[in-house]
Amino acid sequence: MGCDSSGIGSGGSPKDLDDRSFDEFVMGASHAAVLFWSGSCMPCRMALLIFDELQRLRPGISFARVNVGTSAVAVRLGVMSVPTILLFRDGRRVARVVGLKPLEVLLEILDNYFSGRPKEDVYAESYNDLM
Repeated sequence: MGCDSSGIGSGGSPKDLDDRSFDEFVMGASHAAVLFWSGSCMPCRMALLIFDELQRLRPGISFARVNVGTSAVAVRLGVMSVPTILLFRDGRRVARVVGLKPLEVLLEILDNYFSGRPKEDVYAESYNDLM
């Protein structure tokens, strides 16, 4: 299955979001992971590669990315450093992962927060607030 406009799929890259498309993307996905990054950030470049691999390994999750240099979404959501991954379940933010993490750690985090009964995770802060 190839990547479609929703960001779901095993091919291609995560969907690029901006101020106009962010809310629609998050609200339209049962499980979404959004990477906030910057082109001037070397760890972000590595995170982009890992994020592409995550999309390949977890095709049931919608993946997208936001370039903080071209979007105000990061400020609205309180993203203070990059790379940062925000996880959303049914439009609600459920976790924040700050900094570059290995693929195996991110897989554990995704599997935890998108399971039926997530447990606390030392790598992510839990949020129950609405968008």
